[in-house]
Amino acid sequence: MSDTLLIHYNIDDPHRATWSLCNDAGELTGKITAGTLTELSEAASTHAVIVLLNSQCLHINQLKLPTQNLQKMLKAVPFAIEEFIADDIENFHFVIAKNKHADNTAVVGIDRTVLQNIIDNFQQAGISVERIIPDALCLAAVPASPDSDSRSGQWACLNYKDESYLQTDPLNGMLINNDILPYVIRCKLEDEQHTPPAKVLAFCEQESTDVCNKLADEIDDDEIETVNVSYNTHPLVVFCGNYKQALPLNLLQNKFKPKRKTSGYWHHWRLAASLAAVWLVLHLGLGAFQLSQLKAENQQTKAKIEEIYKKAFPQSRKIVNPRVQMEQKLKELKSGSGNSNQGLIFLLAESFGTLGPDKNNIELKTLSFRNNRMDIGLEGTNLQAIENLNKNLNKNTSIKSEISSSSSEKNRVKGNLRIESRS
Repeated sequence: MSDTLLIHYNIDDPHRATWSLCNDAGELTGKITAGTLTELSEAASTHAVIVLLNSQCLHINQLKLPTQNLQKMLKAVPFAIEEFIADDIENFHFVIAKNKHADNTAVVGIDRTVLQNIIDNFQQAGISVERIIPDALCLAAVPASPDSDSRSGQWACLNYKDESYLQTDPLNGMLINNDILPYVIRCKLEDEQHTPPAKVLAFCEQESTDVCNKLADEIDDDEIETVNVSYNTHPLVVFCGNYKQALPLNLLQNKFKPKRKTSGYWHHWRLAASLAAVWLVLHLGLGAFQLSQLKAENQQTKAKIEEIYKKAFPQSRKIVNPRVQMEQKLKELKSGSGNSNQGLIFLLAESFGTLGPDKNNIELKTLSFRNNRMDIGLEGTNLQAIENLNKNLNKNTSIKSEISSSSSEKNRVKGNLRIESRS
């Protein structure tokens, strides 16, 4: 499975971020890098992108809602949370997730304009974001066991620069200033709605452990174990192991849900796909043009056939299919008087090609057909040419020929041949 690109993003520095690759086991597989969104775009093109948003611009709460219907819950959230938000509630976008560890519903709210600006900044850098989740919910809090007779569960606190994250439940956390962290811890431990944990896990920067030490001093309870853990470089080394528990509260839902998810490899194939589309359009266009040409040629051929038919059979008035009608007419002519071996077409077909070497000395002048006999009038330069033609015709076993008359005038010779079937 391909690694996921985790991006830690703060709206106070909108064009920069810190990022690293993370495997499915929640372990960083690349170095932690800080830079501009433009520099980040190359790594984002080949991996799924999840943004861990700095929680200073978020309102994270746990609410008890009177319904379990998702749509009704979303409608009820603005009214239930209005007292906790000083800004205009109408401008907020909310996402919710049922807390499987308690009866409460986890709610995260953000100003719509702020969220849209975040999305626009990443889109302008060419980065397709799959999810945006609160970074305050990416720590190692463990819910208390409802079946345990003793204290259970774990809170997590992470110090980074002048601020600290406090997570009291996998779906409940906050980002507060270091100066008021001890006060907030004390209030939550004294709050009857919060069951004190058995352990508090405190993450501190490697070279700054003062906050963790003060936190341990503030928790004046022998039943609560305080464990200090040092980390280096950036909180991503801690967030990567627990970010999946915050995925149900992805901010890119409802109206902000991405319209389309595309593979990061798409831009490599964009040119090839474009060329293929152009080729397809040209191919279809050429095919349509050729089809149009063939239709036009077919119409012209039909018109020529009809024209020839009209010339050959001017007496015909109704022309439906000239080709078929012409074939029928030719069959009728070939059949002659009913005997296919005595018709005009038969005699012409059998006589065709018998002129031989004397064809240049003979010219056909007349042709008539009567009583199954064909009479042809010839004119040539000498009588021998006519006699040779008569001889060649008689070589055909299907027909017989005779010279019915001949005459000579000056340098021209005229003759008549009578041709009929031998049967």
